Amino acid sequence: MANWPSSIRLPGLRFQPAWPWQGRAADLSGLTKSGSVELGDKTAKLVTLFNPFLKRPAVLFYLALLLSACFKIALLDSRELWLDETYSAFAANLHFPDLIRYTAGDVHPPLFYILLWAWVRIVGDAQTQLRLFSVVLSICSTLGVFFSAQRLLGTRFGAFAAALFALSPMLFVYSLEVRMYMLSTLVFICLLNVHWVVAESEAKWPLVAYSALAALLFYVHYIAVFILIGFFADWAIASRFARKRIERVCAAGILTIVLVCPGIPVLLKQRAQKARQDLARELSYRDPNSLAFGVGKQNSTGTSGIKILVKDAAAMAGFYPATSPFLLLLCAAPLIVVLVGVGFLWLVKGDEICRLFGLVMLVVAVGVLALNLYGTRYLLPVVPLLVLALARVVQYWTATGRRQTTGLAIGTLILSLYGAGFFRQALMHHRRPWQNLVSVLQKNYQPGDKVIFDALYSQVPFDYFAGRLHFQPQENGFPLSIYEWWNEQAFKGWGGPVIMQSDLDRFVSRLSASGSKTLWLVLYETHYYDPHDALLARLRQLGLATEVHFLPERDTGASQDDQTMRLIRISLN
Repeated sequence: MANWPSSIRLPGLRFQPAWPWQGRAADLSGLTKSGSVELGDKTAKLVTLFNPFLKRPAVLFYLALLLSACFKIALLDSRELWLDETYSAFAANLHFPDLIRYTAGDVHPPLFYILLWAWVRIVGDAQTQLRLFSVVLSICSTLGVFFSAQRLLGTRFGAFAAALFALSPMLFVYSLEVRMYMLSTLVFICLLNVHWVVAESEAKWPLVAYSALAALLFYVHYIAVFILIGFFADWAIASRFARKRIERVCAAGILTIVLVCPGIPVLLKQRAQKARQDLARELSYRDPNSLAFGVGKQNSTGTSGIKILVKDAAAMAGFYPATSPFLLLLCAAPLIVVLVGVGFLWLVKGDEICRLFGLVMLVVAVGVLALNLYGTRYLLPVVPLLVLALARVVQYWTATGRRQTTGLAIGTLILSLYGAGFFRQALMHHRRPWQNLVSVLQKNYQPGDKVIFDALYSQVPFDYFAGRLHFQPQENGFPLSIYEWWNEQAFKGWGGPVIMQSDLDRFVSRLSASGSKTLWLVLYETHYYDPHDALLARLRQLGLATEVHFLPERDTGASQDDQTMRLIRISLN
């Protein structure tokens, strides 16, 4: 009867996993040291179908990696950049001192923008070149997961976990976004590899590497604060509160705090600025002189926010929207069963992989809900731990004689669901509203016309796509240009000024005196500052307003925040 592998080899360490069921022959029947499983007669037919993968399990991973990489590279230009991505492109084209100033006032740390700034100067800033940066990071992340998983789970189940990661529908979506999410995932994976070493090793280099990677994750995305709490909590539990190990936990924590100290004032300043903006916007809903007067709070909270998060997660998984509730439940059922298995291994068996996933996921979920961050992108760094935990459950089931068939069948179902969701996301059709808008304007624009943006920050995506077509119209944001707004004060991120009735009067007066014969009004995300379309109503009084149709459907795969845009032509009297 084969036993559980006596050690998991990581660089510089022979880590004793000490699984609670180690050595129990009844629970581990059929498990070999390579992680292979001697299956009974009940599963013989099912095994025959996958015989090539059972003999060479790494082939499954390499096929998934090749498929994933080819699709991502082929689809670099399949969808246009959305709002936040064009800001990434804008920041990457700034002079370096301006880049630091602008990112210091954003709601995200600066490391991603600095690396993208360097990438743009080497590769370029076209849409495909920008997206290639995230694709390269996603491929490196996939290799990192395989490196970690095969050492924790053996080659067979390590390949299974890495294949799930490569075919993750959620990762496919974000690996094509010019944002910091894939960079945070890659750094998380590097931190995860060191985490298994530092808890048991007495060497100093793993501790220093752990703290450095933890600080690096903080400078990529602030969700790292919650991730690190989960990691250190797991480390403290794994140490069994032995004095020497607790000392190492404290030393790593102190070194991490020292390394992130320069970024803490920036974080606090950004949070304070964001809070002031949110407060000013909420107060404007009750101010009769504000254009947003009478509008309710826009942010989703509580139960509705959780529903949005669950719905987005299902959409990212590729099986929402479904043609029927039954089909939705049918797709979700295997995932739910395996997640229940994760909980069982964590709480009953004390499995270290499932425990780490549970602790990190719990802390991150609490942070996401507490800060009203109802978006799947904030859960993205936890995906590597998720696939490890799923593979761990399948490994446990297939190692138990009574559950061999169930384990193999559910593992196949999970991989099939991931693959189906991956292909659904890859083959989804995406429209190009900003490019369509710019093309229509370029065809109809005449010298002396002026383009007006009701949401002043919508100048950023417009200018990116207009620049690709060498189109430079006269333009202005409402009540002023976004670039003027940023230059008049410390950079305030995407937020714009609260617009008052007096601002509207002055703006319309300037337009009337400008001598322009035709105005092109771009309406986009007006619900924040001009929810009643007061600017459009005033401009209708100046001349004939005609809506121009240009296929404004949003890119559902890029962002949940995109809103339908409209283009209005006003011929002044």
